[in-house]
Amino acid sequence: MTRVAIYARYSSEHQNERSIEDQVRLCRDYLSRQGWTEAGIFADYAMSGAHLRSRPQALAMLEAVRAGDVDVVLAEALDRLSRDQEDIAGVHKRVAFAGARIVTATEGEISELHVGLKGTMNALFLKDLAAKIRRGQLGRAVAGYIPGGKAYGYDVVRGRLDERGEPIKGLREINHSEAAVIRRIFEEYAAGSSAKTIAHGLNRDLVPAPHGGLWGPSTISGNRARGSGILWNEAFCGRLVYNRVRMVKDPESGKRVSRPNTREDWTIIDMPGLRIVDDTVWTSAQEMKRRFDALSGPQRPAQKHLLSGLIRCACCGGTFQIKHSGRMACATRRQKGPAACQNDRTVVLSSVTERIVAGIRRQLLKPEMAEQFVRTYNAERKKRRAERKRTAGRAATRLREVESGISNLVDAITKVGATDSMLEQMQSLEAEKRELVAAVEPVDDTVIELHPNVVGDYQRAVNDLIGILSAEAPVLATARQRFAAVIDHIAVHPLPGRGCVELRAMTRIDALFPTSSGTSFGQLVGSGGGT
Repeated sequence: MTRVAIYARYSSEHQNERSIEDQVRLCRDYLSRQGWTEAGIFADYAMSGAHLRSRPQALAMLEAVRAGDVDVVLAEALDRLSRDQEDIAGVHKRVAFAGARIVTATEGEISELHVGLKGTMNALFLKDLAAKIRRGQLGRAVAGYIPGGKAYGYDVVRGRLDERGEPIKGLREINHSEAAVIRRIFEEYAAGSSAKTIAHGLNRDLVPAPHGGLWGPSTISGNRARGSGILWNEAFCGRLVYNRVRMVKDPESGKRVSRPNTREDWTIIDMPGLRIVDDTVWTSAQEMKRRFDALSGPQRPAQKHLLSGLIRCACCGGTFQIKHSGRMACATRRQKGPAACQNDRTVVLSSVTERIVAGIRRQLLKPEMAEQFVRTYNAERKKRRAERKRTAGRAATRLREVESGISNLVDAITKVGATDSMLEQMQSLEAEKRELVAAVEPVDDTVIELHPNVVGDYQRAVNDLIGILSAEAPVLATARQRFAAVIDHIAVHPLPGRGCVELRAMTRIDALFPTSSGTSFGQLVGSGGGT
């Protein structure tokens, strides 16, 4: 018996979901003529053929081949498996190593010759396709149509038809409420306000950011080379810049990443109908941008310290970063203002480090503390398990009701035919049934408790940390590694009174159960308030 795995794929750019059905039908016809047995169907919907790692069903199929469950991998054509030369060669090598074969309905059994020739042809096809897409987009841009997505400040124009009655794509019109925000940004920046100050003001006035949420300085200042950010978008002064960046696929991850093109590769088209900012304000803002860039000087790498990345704001969850002279503040509040975070406290890094190290020596080595953590964790697990069993029981009762309702609907449709309301009700019940089936999965009655040995492991980690901190000149990288083995993070809680905060350390054992509030290492009193 020859066991066959059918693989099908369609790309969202060029095909639709029926393509999967067509491929599977063609493969089944071929399989039937050969007298083979279908072992499973693996289908990737709306997935590019340019990278194997981005296709979960293809990876699952290879795993089935590796496990010895498949004798033949069958596809409509070799390019359904992959169009990448490296990937198709790797697939062929893995399948052959497992003692299986690759067969396609159009080319028959695939050999090394097919892999070499077809792989090269498919790679050339992808390169030619990308060139044709860029050429088509450039032609649209030159003709005055925008080939990209909708930018902040504009709306997509819909409903206009060409001479053939087809919808015209790529038309934009000014969104006047967003245009007012853009003019405000340019005018304030040209007057000398920084991007951070402008972002704070927009958040204070509850102005929605382009993608919702709050404004940040990077949304406004962006990146010069990529032309990102409000201040670099030349559409606001009536010029469309096309081909500023290009997209390439990372060969390791398969994800598309952008790379800036040189200015010689840009295509600039005048589009006065898109102008939002007049030339005077635009020029003043660009001049101010150059002045700010000149003042910023060379960027120093972020300074690493013992608690790097471990100190967090208890109000918003953002990290505390060094502001100046060893004093730390909430990065979210600094970047987005009080509207994003109310924690205006600052702490001195040296004081925090001393307090945490003293707290570790004083509290975390107590045997009863670690043992209490374990008892609390195990009790929490048992409680949650009991709650889950009760929830599953209620879901099972509702599932029986839903299944009865579906059965009654099927009987009614069989007798009198389907109405729109009946079909809608059926879809609703089927959707609820899928959720309930997942909720009533059997619950294992065995409660796996946290082994008491974790107490000893934890105490050894604390001892290792104290040992390295006690050295005359501890190696920073090693000390930080030991610290991260014990402390998950340190939360800074603002307290009443000028500059008062509470430091609460969440240890690794604390992090095992969500109800823990961590270990308090007492209060610190700073010299002052806001950021």
